[in-house]
Amino acid sequence: MSNIEEHIEVSNGKGKEVMKSQVDIIYLEGRNTNDLVHLHGLLRVNIGNARLESLESGLNMSFNQYQWTLSIFYFGYILFELPANIVLRNWRASYWFAILTFAWGVCATTMAAVENFSGLALTRFLLGVCQAGFFPGVVYYMSTWYTRSETGGRLGIFWAFGSLGGAFNGLLSYGITQINNGGLQSWQWMFIIEGLPSILIAPFVAWYLPDAPETAKYLTQQEKEIVLRRLMEDAGPAHDDSWSWMQVISVFLDSKTYIFIVIYILGTIPLQGIVAFLPSIILNMGSWSEPIVQLLTIPPYTMACIGILFIIYYSGSRYSSATHIIFSNFILMIGFLILMFAPANNVAANYLGACIVTIAVYANAAMKAPWFNRNYGGLTRRAVAAAVIVSFGTIGGAIGGQIYYDPPDYFAGNTIAFACTGAQTIAVVIARIMLNRENKRRDALTQEQKDYEIFKYGGAQIAGDRHPDFRYDL
Repeated sequence: MSNIEEHIEVSNGKGKEVMKSQVDIIYLEGRNTNDLVHLHGLLRVNIGNARLESLESGLNMSFNQYQWTLSIFYFGYILFELPANIVLRNWRASYWFAILTFAWGVCATTMAAVENFSGLALTRFLLGVCQAGFFPGVVYYMSTWYTRSETGGRLGIFWAFGSLGGAFNGLLSYGITQINNGGLQSWQWMFIIEGLPSILIAPFVAWYLPDAPETAKYLTQQEKEIVLRRLMEDAGPAHDDSWSWMQVISVFLDSKTYIFIVIYILGTIPLQGIVAFLPSIILNMGSWSEPIVQLLTIPPYTMACIGILFIIYYSGSRYSSATHIIFSNFILMIGFLILMFAPANNVAANYLGACIVTIAVYANAAMKAPWFNRNYGGLTRRAVAAAVIVSFGTIGGAIGGQIYYDPPDYFAGNTIAFACTGAQTIAVVIARIMLNRENKRRDALTQEQKDYEIFKYGGAQIAGDRHPDFRYDL
């Protein structure tokens, strides 16, 4: 890769902008992370499409057992996300992401060979274990390349590609239904065709993905210095790249960790409920065939991608995450109200409601993680917080797999999702008030009080976001 910064100074503002574009090329347009996001999202949602292709009858499962195969996936997340991020914090990102990618590809492909509910439940659990380290890992990994104001947009692109995985899955599922092979059923082909690419791309990830700015072989020494200086200037007093178990424990002693967990749980319930049951919800709107339903899942996910990109552009680098989450929640609640109360014979209104909730639920997800990430300082606290919040928050995914239990109109499921969205909105308001109050408290501190707080948290080098000069993103 050419040296695009050959004639600029490290401290030059224009140079920093060029350097940011260089990092984007390496990280977001470098054909590695986006591919992983796409495959990760594809394998998370494909079981909903597989259900349309006689998954339940093929494995002699009841509807209740199908719901448990959805929920058990998140048990693996809950157990292994924190250990996975601790490994990432202390090891090479390229090797770790490659191992995860290969492992989840094997699990996804193996699902085609299961013969009963027990086999599917086991492989779904193992798939959750293998994917557990990916999302919180990406949240942490991005923070080692981008400033706090930039990570929101980049993580938004993460979710945009994830929603495209849902759209591509619908198109691919439609194509798979046209395969006429008496040896395998359509849902088996689906798991094989969608699982194999992850196995194949894993060696490329290990070779291509840069571990950190200071070791990236695609950057010159001057470019590395620019990236690191940008991060240090952005972190200010919260800059810290040390490691200790006390820093890990400090995340659990931080009150905002728990309000963020509640927010994540309440947002994940409707998200994973919609992701798992969108094909079934659309199927029950009309009298169309399963292949047509597969195609009808494409527009909601495509519009979700566009919606995420729009909110990224609109929000820009503004530190007002809570406001944008609240706005998306109001849109989401409107969508659920349409699904709850639109007449069953009004197919257009119900399909519109399905599109709205898909757009808004993905927009909500795209904004939560960057908000949480920006409010922790220091690499260790940020890595641990990302894992802890997502790990405990994924309990919502296990619950989300159970809420759509009342076909064909799924009124109870939509009502539960509506209530969770309303409750999350209240929790976001409370969190914003707490963070704003803390910012004002720090504004009023004397130098003597600041010195005491720095001492209380172990010194300026490890205080992180607890440093009195750090300000939270509202």
